[in-house]
Amino acid sequence: MSLQHIADAANQLAREGKKPSVALIKSRISQPASLREIIETLKTWQFNPNANIPTNDSPAVTTEDVADPTAALIADAIASVREEFAPLRQEVTELKAEIAALKKALLTQ
Repeated sequence: MSLQHIADAANQLAREGKKPSVALIKSRISQPASLREIIETLKTWQFNPNANIPTNDSPAVTTEDVADPTAALIADAIASVREEFAPLRQEVTELKAEIAALKKALLTQ
């Protein structure tokens, strides 16, 4: 079964100006999907909305599954980059909230 319908729902929400969330996506999809599938697909979509979404039958490749040393190095590099991006994404979210609070404070003065 393809998980593309989850990414399609995220794209539709984004086009409507809404931030895709697990709850919003769950309410939009017509095909059954587990919470884990929705969360993993949403994370992939947030990282790259145009990414190819894997099917449930062919799970994403992990380092343990890789026989080719080059592919293992690439998988490790990708994992490293994702780890580096996580705190940056959190910081951006916090800065956006701080900016919104400052704007609100300026408007109430």
